[in-house]
Amino acid sequence: ERHMKTPLLATTAILGAITLSTPVFASHSVYGVLKGGWTDLDDRDIPSEVDTTDATVSLLGGVSFPLARDTFSVGVEGGAVWLGDYGDGNEVDISGIEAAAIGKARIATGTDLFLRAGALRWDAEFDHGSDEDGTDGFWGVGFSYGLDNLTFRGSVDRYSLDDADVEAYTLGLEYRFN
Repeated sequence: ERHMKTPLLATTAILGAITLSTPVFASHSVYGVLKGGWTDLDDRDIPSEVDTTDATVSLLGGVSFPLARDTFSVGVEGGAVWLGDYGDGNEVDISGIEAAAIGKARIATGTDLFLRAGALRWDAEFDHGSDEDGTDGFWGVGFSYGLDNLTFRGSVDRYSLDDADVEAYTLGLEYRFN
């Protein structure tokens, strides 16, 4: 088994080096995102009188690759997300780490629309001491606007967590490092 891993790792390294040296990967963009907003928890087990809205904060990093003369790009992004505290007296705090694929389309100078989909590794901590965790999917749509390295970004993301859904409505800043 050990002898099988060496050729596989060498082949992966060679293919990775060739792929990363292509012109598409040479023109990549590395960026960071700080966004905040509010969330709405939809859980059928929570009584209607319980507060199911709270603030959200995310810190993401990503890399994108242009595909069609700066009119369309694809990439990956990931980072930490805090989805909020919910409940009255029996509070639950939801946070996690997300990874997503993202596609961006330029619709005007400095203006992009994007679609992203991925997975969230989440943890729900309850005040009464029990915890739940899992890995579930999410998707989102949004826009970014700006002419230089700093752009304004808005999005709506829907996280599906076991028996509950969380919608996050966020505004933030995206900074391109290159």
